[in-house]
Amino acid sequence: MGFFRRYSTVLGFLALILVVVLLLSTPNLAFSPGVSFIDSELHRSTGDEAYVRTKLDFGSAEHLDAFPREIGEWEGYDYDTAGVKQQLGADVALLRGYGRPGLYQPIFFLIMQAKTESSFHPPAICRLAQGYKIQEQGKEQVVVTDSSWVEPSSSSMSIPVELMVSSKESGGKVTERRVALYCYMKGNQFTSDAVTMIQVEALAPVEGPYDGILGVEKEFLATAFPFMFEPGEGEEQKPLAAQLAGFGIGGYFAIVFLLSMPLAIIVYPRIRRRSGNDKHISTANEA
Repeated sequence: MGFFRRYSTVLGFLALILVVVLLLSTPNLAFSPGVSFIDSELHRSTGDEAYVRTKLDFGSAEHLDAFPREIGEWEGYDYDTAGVKQQLGADVALLRGYGRPGLYQPIFFLIMQAKTESSFHPPAICRLAQGYKIQEQGKEQVVVTDSSWVEPSSSSMSIPVELMVSSKESGGKVTERRVALYCYMKGNQFTSDAVTMIQVEALAPVEGPYDGILGVEKEFLATAFPFMFEPGEGEEQKPLAAQLAGFGIGGYFAIVFLLSMPLAIIVYPRIRRRSGNDKHISTANEA
């Protein structure tokens, strides 16, 4: 018995799994290393992710260092990242303070990448390890109105981010409060499982609302995102099966054909074996 006939069932099921994954994947995520998505969750999809194309190689320290130090009215200066990389398990990182006229304090901009999700430490865990308390966590949207991001049918594009408000106490009183916005960029999981985190953080008043600094952080991110990404094509976000179905009968035929190939691998050796047995029995009867 040949190898193919012996393992046809296993090979057929493996081929079926590959076909199903292909049909449920978007062509960009399956075949293009430049297409990624930004989301506020690390280990799952929120359903609000934004598809983008990267302009920077986030795995290159040289590319990160080349990120503009002047962005509109904002001017930045670098900090040493050795401690950040050790605390958060990052392979490459950029930590830069940005200020602008009329803002009495800088905001801290962080880009960092780890090779795998398992080596990546979420900000909340690190804040707790540093003695902070997490006061609040939630979802926010950064609205980008840059002309290169605007679609013909819309005047803006939203990027989902996670909000984290943390504080440190001394003698039962809050002595420091920080507001952070961060998100994760995930690339082509067929070629890499690297994860990039983008975060902006600033000090906030120890009491009362923090809406003012939150608005400043959103404004900065809305200005910075176009230097890192360009929007992905909306139509390319659809799974391959949905795109094929959109072509009508020909598309449905293609889906059926793709699914029938693994089934043929499973069934054909059995049909051939049965045909051979029937022929052998017929020859024996004639003899």
